[in-house]
Amino acid sequence: MRKDHYARFDGIVLFTRKYKEKDLLIKIFTKEFGKRMFFIKNIQRQNNGLREIAFPYMRASFVGTINDKGFSFLNDTDDVLFPKATISNIQANAYAAYMTGLTDAAFEDFIEEDKVFNLLWQGLGKIEAGVDPSVVANIFEIQLLPKFGVGPNFRSCAICGRDQGRFDYSMQYAGVICEQHFHVDDRRLHWSPRASHFIRLFSQIPYDKLGQVDLQATTKTEIRQALDDLYEEYVGIHLKSKHFISQMETFVNPLDDKREKKYDNS
Repeated sequence: MRKDHYARFDGIVLFTRKYKEKDLLIKIFTKEFGKRMFFIKNIQRQNNGLREIAFPYMRASFVGTINDKGFSFLNDTDDVLFPKATISNIQANAYAAYMTGLTDAAFEDFIEEDKVFNLLWQGLGKIEAGVDPSVVANIFEIQLLPKFGVGPNFRSCAICGRDQGRFDYSMQYAGVICEQHFHVDDRRLHWSPRASHFIRLFSQIPYDKLGQVDLQATTKTEIRQALDDLYEEYVGIHLKSKHFISQMETFVNPLDDKREKKYDNS
């Protein structure tokens, strides 16, 4: 059975890493072949046509050799979507790094994951287009949870099925519970009504329905804490990119007066 083949494929650069003195390793999440590590020789040469892809978050069509074991190799690129705005903005860069880091941690290499690929592709596109990167990342991490073997019920009350009204999250019932059943779990997480509303919305909204979203800083903080609690309980990974975001968010003014609840969910 042939263990390598020449192919054209769509891909997203997750990260790059220097290899020896002149070479480079690039981790690419491919739509057709899953996550693969690619080797590029003599990346520092000015005439190396692959220099332009040595940037994280870049999306493109690639041509190269896919190996089932070891490194794969790139020959050419086409339809390059360069993340200029993302790389030049510290906040956008941080959240994009978090999303690609989660992707790398969520499942093994070599596994084809169409849904996650499309989710990440569209999410990075939204960040590049100027949509609030924290909101884009919130949607991504909520909808990525099943890949960590976790399936919280955000749609309706885990006890009675009610899907309207005020909700809180219950670890005991692995999902949201409505106000009529708050009394059944003394250890519910006490999400604010705003955090509950947006987390439930973010669990269902596709990126192509997402417009500009302007949330108050306090609401963002409440959502962030709620999702951190879920990831700590269910997933337990601690990414450097997430730590950087936590440090960065300590400088956000909690009294920042921004418009709220402006989104397209048609």
